[in-house]
Amino acid sequence: MPIGAGLEKLEAYLNQNKERHIERIQSVIRQPSVSTEDHGVKECAQLINEIHKDVGFHEAEIIQTGGLPGLWGYYDAGAPKTIVVYSNFDTRPVLPHEVWEHDPYSATLTSMGGFDRVLVGRGSYSYKGPYIAWLNALEALIAVDGTLPVNVITLIEGDEILGSPYYREMINKYRDRISKANASLSPGASQAPNGNVTMTMGYKGMIYAEMSAGGGRWDRGPQGGPTHGMTKSILDSPVWRLVHALSSLTEVNGNKVNVDGFYDQLVPVTDQERQEAMDYWKSMGSGAWNKLFPVGTAQHNVSDLSDEETILNFFYGPSFNINGIKGGFTGPGTLPFSLPHEASARFDIRIPRGYKAKPVVDGIRRHLDRMGYQDVEFNAMGAFDPSKQDESSDLVRSLHKAFATMEVPLITPPGSGGGGPWSIFTTEFGMPMIRSVGVGVGGGTGGPNEYMVIDGKGPAGGLVECELSHMHILKAYAEEN
Repeated sequence: MPIGAGLEKLEAYLNQNKERHIERIQSVIRQPSVSTEDHGVKECAQLINEIHKDVGFHEAEIIQTGGLPGLWGYYDAGAPKTIVVYSNFDTRPVLPHEVWEHDPYSATLTSMGGFDRVLVGRGSYSYKGPYIAWLNALEALIAVDGTLPVNVITLIEGDEILGSPYYREMINKYRDRISKANASLSPGASQAPNGNVTMTMGYKGMIYAEMSAGGGRWDRGPQGGPTHGMTKSILDSPVWRLVHALSSLTEVNGNKVNVDGFYDQLVPVTDQERQEAMDYWKSMGSGAWNKLFPVGTAQHNVSDLSDEETILNFFYGPSFNINGIKGGFTGPGTLPFSLPHEASARFDIRIPRGYKAKPVVDGIRRHLDRMGYQDVEFNAMGAFDPSKQDESSDLVRSLHKAFATMEVPLITPPGSGGGGPWSIFTTEFGMPMIRSVGVGVGGGTGGPNEYMVIDGKGPAGGLVECELSHMHILKAYAEEN
């Protein structure tokens, strides 16, 4: 990867400090931070806060929220432009059935997938590794150039895997400061082994919610605790109450949502959007839909749509997914032969451009009330609108220039099936936002043997190339008018 004129000293610094930078990433991987289990998140926040200070942030503090902590950082370069960096430092849990070749919190350096040296560990790719690589790049810029080319705000959370229930609280604390920023960026390592880097141009909105039924609220069935299963002949069941409330939400196939107004905000796919989606499909080799998206070994899509319609549905169709249902006997530590006094279900609801999250949440509440389930609670822990980026924004233009300078091919899918709180920077502050972009390869997110490539090969970059790409992006954005 060409380093670009004037970056020779920066590349030399990164190579001289490579092992130290690897150790910095390892230290963060070795500190568990599993938000769903409240395991190590506070300790990880303290660790990364110290790294912010070591790098040279003028402000670095832990943000106490109503849940798990987040982090604020600010570097004042006295520059005309300011970026806000979104990331998260919590990770998915390591599940009992996962088979790791190395301890998931050992941050082992080993060979894998044709690469001589990768770093294996939970969070190495999503998103601790790329974020610490970003901090390494900032350190190098400050050490070599004396300052950064832009002012940097960093606002990162410790409970993204829980649906970001407190990120808006964090934003509100610093809203006046954030309002003065010009763009938002999430550093990543979004490169494929063939060298292509992905830059996603839009995200669906995301609603993360819980529905729960309980004997106390219903005033029927067990009160305050479970009873023996044999009492079902004389008591109502809150679990069945939940099941029937759930069944009212969709058609039998689970795909068509029966909530009045759910589709009122749906916008038909335009000719331009269809073309963008088909161009992306072509750029990825025009393979079958189940080779394009992370669906494992699934062979059948919703309603057996064509490949083209399935791709459009992924980018522009809403979805109402049950993550899981909990109640009563679920294995060790729970009571068998019980009539549970409460049960709950978790959802992630994805809404495409044209939607707002609040009307969807309100509509579900009205539906439950209309169907006679006033006692069934529906609590949206996180509700974020979709966002779409303008190709003509200075941020997007500068990213195209940066990757052209590096001679790295840039693939730009029109959107993503995912979404999250990062959309707030566009929907509420009006600034362009690009998430998780950068040179560098990794994989295994949410599964065993998660890894980030340290020593690249061929067109695929490693740690130094990842850090250099962040420098290119910052410099290109600073120079873009």
